Amino acid sequence: MRCVQFRTALSARIDGEPAGLPDRRLDKHVARCGACREWLDRAERLRGAVTGAGAGGPSADWSAKLLASLGGQGLGGQGVGADGSAAAGRPGQGSGGPVR
Repeated sequence: MRCVQFRTALSARIDGEPAGLPDRRLDKHVARCGACREWLDRAERLRGAVTGAGAGGPSADWSAKLLASLGGQGLGGQGVGADGSAAAGRPGQGSGGPVR
């Protein structure tokens, strides 16, 4: 197995996702492989920095500016309400029924 496969599994484990490999096997590889040990250390520090920087999530002001720049349109052409939720019943958006 190549290091890239171990690093993919380690990344998943850091994110709390299924790693696809037993923890024991990952830990054994990291103990033996200096390059993967360095990669894991950098990945954990990066995750900590990103998590710490965005702990409170985006501010309400930032969210409002984003929604304004999107023109009130969400993904797939769905309208977005002021609270960020999808707005139902917008003209031209259809009823979700069959197209004729």
